[in-house]
Amino acid sequence: MKSIEIYGFIGWIASYIVFFIYLAWVFLPESALHSLGIHYFPQKYWALAIPSFLVATILAVITGYAALNYCFCNNFNSYENIEDKYTRWHNVKKTELHEGLPEVYDIPINVVNNVLYWQKEMIEKYIPKHQD
Repeated sequence: MKSIEIYGFIGWIASYIVFFIYLAWVFLPESALHSLGIHYFPQKYWALAIPSFLVATILAVITGYAALNYCFCNNFNSYENIEDKYTRWHNVKKTELHEGLPEVYDIPINVVNNVLYWQKEMIEKYIPKHQD
């Protein structure tokens, strides 16, 4: 076995042990803990406070990350949504079928518009009229 598998197994066992200790601390009364020889333990308040703080922190991080992304996005009507300094146009000379997969490149806006918003002439040319 590899050492990483051993560490993973030990971590898995340790997480179960910690979870059962947590459950014993939460559900056993203080007198039962004293009879087991455990005299120092945190208040029961922390049994709910710590998981609540963790959930609130995770939600705040997710919300903050989304808000930060919105702050750095361009406006919808910005020209930089179409073309900026990172734009890579298709180069026919560099990409040929026998050389494998083509490079990733940006699609020009006129091609996108033709595909998404066909003009009436294009529709009439390529889609036959329905005869009733």
